[in-house]
Amino acid sequence: MADVDIVISGGGAIGTAMALVCERLQYRWLLLDQPAKQHSIGRLGFDLRTLALSPQSITWLDELHERKKFPRQRVDRMHIWEQLGTSTIDFCREEVGSDSLAWIAEHSRVLKALQKNCEAHVRNIKTAGITKIADAQQSLTLTNGETVSCKLLIIAEGANSPTRELARTRWVAQSLGQRALVTVIETERTHNSTAWQRFGSGIVAFLPLTSPRTHAVVWSVSNPMFEELESLDDDEFKERIALASDRICGAVLEVDQRLSFPLNHGLAHTFLPQSWIFILGDAAHTIHPLAGQGMNLGIEDVRGLESVLRASASTKFISPTQLHTLAQRRRAKAIIMQQLMSLFDSTWRWKNPLSHWLRNFGVRTFSRAPVLKRQIIREAMGFGPMTKVN
Repeated sequence: MADVDIVISGGGAIGTAMALVCERLQYRWLLLDQPAKQHSIGRLGFDLRTLALSPQSITWLDELHERKKFPRQRVDRMHIWEQLGTSTIDFCREEVGSDSLAWIAEHSRVLKALQKNCEAHVRNIKTAGITKIADAQQSLTLTNGETVSCKLLIIAEGANSPTRELARTRWVAQSLGQRALVTVIETERTHNSTAWQRFGSGIVAFLPLTSPRTHAVVWSVSNPMFEELESLDDDEFKERIALASDRICGAVLEVDQRLSFPLNHGLAHTFLPQSWIFILGDAAHTIHPLAGQGMNLGIEDVRGLESVLRASASTKFISPTQLHTLAQRRRAKAIIMQQLMSLFDSTWRWKNPLSHWLRNFGVRTFSRAPVLKRQIIREAMGFGPMTKVN
């Protein structure tokens, strides 16, 4: 008999959410976590790491918490334009009759809220990793020397997952030749619950935070441009980012410290390396942040696995066939999202005059097609057919 039904390796937001799902469905579970990393709280009091969450993801997280909601900022409108373009795209919540297009939340706040719900189950959490996987016995050797057997191992350790390697799963990474620079700024004018995204010398996004004149910034640029931006002092950087955004919210008054990370598309060769091992979240897939869908993809993974586990909750027999079907569907969705992000990124980087004309023509045509536009909004919000996880 297994020591536990399910072992979750990875105590980030996705792994902790998965643990809460297991508790809700009354499985015997063990969460393996590593020592907590320092949260990147900046001088302006906000976490420099922010998450764009779809209404579907927010609703699911709030149901999972069953406690006070974590702070978040509603997005009512999204405005997209380009440096040399004559057309713009506006997405508004009223177009789909919703109370929001998306929500922006600080990563640390989401994680702390999930961890707070796990406090009552501290005996189910170990500060340990996995050093060996024994397939025949479905057992794991931990860094503390213990051995634990389980019916299902869930790997949710992030893109650099060591357990994914132990499971002999190939990771295919594609460098995009870019870096994402993230920070928090305060501007002259309020954000009006609007997310702003401008394509030009890179892709700069202003995401509204809970303070009316404060924005999270994600600026995706080429590696050479990143080196140039990194060399600027704060005053120079404020001017550069104001120019890059066409001063859409007026002058940039304050800028926080800056973090950066390389942009890659990553994909596990399989999400189910063994009939009892499932990989999800960033350990399974990573995508370009331009559409803010990374965390939503991970939550969809968890919700899909939740459906499989709910179907097995009475017998605790976790069907390998259902896991296989889910793994295939989730991997297909990840591939589609990666290809879409690559298409958007490359299309907006076309520089010749004919390309500009074609792009502006396409933008105008899209803006005048309300049915197509409404469907795209619904997909991004988590309500379209592409987001089905069962």
